[in-house]
Amino acid sequence: MANPTRRGSSGEPVRNSMQGGNYTPWTNTHFVLPYGLRLQQTKNAGDTSVTIPAGITFVYAIAVGGGGGGASSSTYNGGGAGGVAWGWTIATSSCVVGAGGALATSGGYTRYGNIIAGGGAFNAAGTLGSGGSGNGAGGTNYYGIPGGGAATATFVNGNTGSGASAGFNSTANGTAGGNGANGISGGGGGASGQAGSGTNTGGNGGSGLVGGGGGGGAITTGTRTGGNGGNGINILTGAQTTGGAGTTGTNTNGGGGGGAGIAGNGVAASGTNGGAGGLGGGGGGGPGGNVTGGVGGAGLLYLFY
Repeated sequence: MANPTRRGSSGEPVRNSMQGGNYTPWTNTHFVLPYGLRLQQTKNAGDTSVTIPAGITFVYAIAVGGGGGGASSSTYNGGGAGGVAWGWTIATSSCVVGAGGALATSGGYTRYGNIIAGGGAFNAAGTLGSGGSGNGAGGTNYYGIPGGGAATATFVNGNTGSGASAGFNSTANGTAGGNGANGISGGGGGASGQAGSGTNTGGNGGSGLVGGGGGGGAITTGTRTGGNGGNGINILTGAQTTGGAGTTGTNTNGGGGGGAGIAGNGVAASGTNGGAGGLGGGGGGGPGGNVTGGVGGAGLLYLFY
């Protein structure tokens, strides 16, 4: 019997799988998991139903909550990144896919079967693995990996965790907001929004699989500089997604950039307006004045079988 493994000359690649005489060259149109599963369905925010083929009893799901919205003119901080959860679950015909948070609201959660990921926070602690916002701690995720503890006025940068905590909001003119911490889901950047003539600089959003929104540098008649949104990672390709840049100017600008999602880049701030979070949970950027924070990126659900 012939050996099914064909051997080339030294230095040539060796294929260990046998191909038939008539075949179409395989192209990577589906993301393949180590289990041999392929991405079969992608669900966007607002989807509530799933059709699974007969005979499929278990599904591998990756859930991403919607990103938190950037703050209104009362706080100026960036929104937290949506949580991420993954694993096997019994096949079911229903799902929830969270919307991104609008101005000054948290993002919606995403669930399929027993896999659930929290929406990114607005001005609060994260939940179910999402990033914190507005001095808030990060959320413990579905698997019990702890979130980062809250920043303080003494230690202004956030703390790493499953859901990372937010940077601390500045309490004095001319003092920068803290940076959101890195984690599976990044924390929102802290605001620097006190009146005066000093330089107010918003904190950067934390990075991870999903990035938090940058904090606004607001109110001052001096220089305002918004924080950059945190970076993320495209789960399907491994490529980096990038957070949006903040804006800077004297007595103007100061909007924070939107955080990157797992499927899209964060949007740069525009003047005093915060940038939107990227698709797949990116946190919205905080505003640089009495205007609009960025909306959070919509959640996603990937189903493999």
